[in-house]
Amino acid sequence: MNRHFNLEITSKKVAVLTFKNITLEMNVLSEEVLKELDGYLDDFKGNKEIKGLVIVSGRPDQFIVGASIEEISYFTSANQAANGATSMQSIFNKLDSLGIPTVAAIHGNCLGGGLEMSLACKWRVVTTDPKTQLALPEIQLGLIPGAGGTQRLPRLIGIQAALDMILTGRRLNGTKALKCGLADSLVPKDLLLSTAIEFATKKRTSENKSPSRGFGQDLTRWALEGNPIGRSTMYSAAKKNVDEKTKGHYPAAYNALAAVFEGFDKSLTEGLKIEASLFGELAMTQVSQSLIHLFHATTALKKNPYRKERDAKFGDRPVSKVGVIGAGFMGAGIATVCADKNLKVLISDPSKESIAKGLKSARTFFGKKLDQKRIKSFEASAALARISPGLSTIGFENTDITIEAAPEVLAIKQKILTDLEKTAGENWIFATNTSALPLAEIASSAKDPARVVGMHFFSPVEKMPLLEIVKTKASAPWAVGRAFELGQAMGKTIIVVNDGPGFYTTRALAFFLAEAATLLLEGQSIDKIDRSLVDFGFPVGPLALIDEVGLDIGQHVLETIEKAFPDRLKQPAGFDSLLKSGRLGRKNGKGFYRYESGEKKGPDESILELLPIQKNPTKLSSSEIVDRCLYVFINETARCLDEGILSSAFDGDIGAVFGLGFPAFWGGPLKAIDLLGIETVYSKLKDFEKQFGPRYAPASSIQSAFETKTLFFASEPVKGNSRHKES
Repeated sequence: MNRHFNLEITSKKVAVLTFKNITLEMNVLSEEVLKELDGYLDDFKGNKEIKGLVIVSGRPDQFIVGASIEEISYFTSANQAANGATSMQSIFNKLDSLGIPTVAAIHGNCLGGGLEMSLACKWRVVTTDPKTQLALPEIQLGLIPGAGGTQRLPRLIGIQAALDMILTGRRLNGTKALKCGLADSLVPKDLLLSTAIEFATKKRTSENKSPSRGFGQDLTRWALEGNPIGRSTMYSAAKKNVDEKTKGHYPAAYNALAAVFEGFDKSLTEGLKIEASLFGELAMTQVSQSLIHLFHATTALKKNPYRKERDAKFGDRPVSKVGVIGAGFMGAGIATVCADKNLKVLISDPSKESIAKGLKSARTFFGKKLDQKRIKSFEASAALARISPGLSTIGFENTDITIEAAPEVLAIKQKILTDLEKTAGENWIFATNTSALPLAEIASSAKDPARVVGMHFFSPVEKMPLLEIVKTKASAPWAVGRAFELGQAMGKTIIVVNDGPGFYTTRALAFFLAEAATLLLEGQSIDKIDRSLVDFGFPVGPLALIDEVGLDIGQHVLETIEKAFPDRLKQPAGFDSLLKSGRLGRKNGKGFYRYESGEKKGPDESILELLPIQKNPTKLSSSEIVDRCLYVFINETARCLDEGILSSAFDGDIGAVFGLGFPAFWGGPLKAIDLLGIETVYSKLKDFEKQFGPRYAPASSIQSAFETKTLFFASEPVKGNSRHKES
């Protein structure tokens, strides 16, 4: 029974196959869909009444978004995964060898398996609409294209251009796709089908190959890609780049290089065998399991949990005007991102110097986008014009949300809130960007605490993807939903957490940083501590991170968390002396590291003279240092879940990976428990509890998982062995 495809034959005897996956909300290539497509291809083979074939989407703004990730997750062995790739390859090979002109008529996202199917067509016609994006994003799931992408794409547009897409998952719009030879025609949406039908009446010959096909018109490309020596040079350069970017933690990048370079010299048939085998290997890795887990988590958290309440309050009126109090580093970043996303921004600060610096920061941001040709000059000017600076809060009563980004002083934040409330409009919302102060304490001064929420951004706001929205028991659901709406408009990945000291991210980070500082006092070197955690997969070491945040802010956070959990966290002895000595970290060039002209140099050993360092310490291995910091992080995350600070385990993992730099190839601290094994985690925590105290006492959810032998993510069975690198 035909379910997902609709077939029509035009007067020119062109078969138009319209695809719409009727079992899912998106056009996904499931096993059922592929079988149906395979049946159509069998019918077309040798049918002399069919002169050409066009494949088009039945959805208004989407072509095909890829193969089913759920079905990939079902594979239980590398051979099974490789066979799955081979099956998909064989269907696309059948499309490739039909013997008639075949056309992919592309409007909307054409991703993964959708692009691989298009590569098997003789022609690709794409629309000028910005919704049209072509990409092979499998690398973001710890995989490589497995249905011909690593073989057909390099042969079509060249190795270098293909690697750029395969290794990054970068998306190309229609113009860029046409320029590199991936597309053959660029047309308005309303001309897509008629143009595709026209292409389906003409065969592809050597005369109508695009300039990107073949090496005749590009001597530089021929010198590199047209001979074994050039390709060897390209491979060495590409591998060096992969080494630098992945630090060896992401095997998919290496398998992608192997598939492209090993397959390029061989026939397409042999190349596809190589691709399928390498794909199969990756499907069983911890990295792929972790990245697929994060994909599911981000997908689950995209929906506004308070959409119903938000809609009841605001109807179809979107957030359009935002107020920002404070033009420092965070406030300026928030205002810049809002302006970049077409939101009007009022930014206020009593300091002219701060306002000037904030506007300079925005100009620098849009100037870089202009230099990179990501925007045009008039777009940069328009974005800057959306930012209205001032020394007072006049006009803030007309904003949809006002975000306070003032210093971390409770009295200051409370005063800003009470002053703004005096003139606030009926639907006005106050959001504080505090990173540690309990939201309920800030809201205690409010006339209407229901309108107060937390919007905890991460620095730098322009780059960091996470937004942690905080709610108290008094926060109105419509206010939380409105803050979520703004976060989405700003392009953020969002978690919603309940109020508490440090919320989730700052609390978990405080335990992590305090443990690193404790290791330093125990006599482990600055360099060894940071290098161990960076080698493990964190983007920056914990002591270097304290320098980045600022020792003054770090101490404030530790004091706040210590006050809340005095039995588990103690501010490391002697750290108050660091501030008294004038050390603030990178911002004044004095911290755990030395700085020259703003650039970090080696560790500043003189800092040790200010601290009560243990005499004759036991030197720990890198893995022992990692375990101390890792397990306290994992355990505190589980405690936040137990206490209801976190709404779900997904929130814990997304917050840690996207906000705190927890290694993505572990999937987050709670996914790491499943990958390491609950017996291992529980045993390690109990051992550490005996040695170091109650901060390692297993959280109740870990205790329960150990007793019942269950996973935190039961729907994601663990395959293969975990990777916990020894040093």
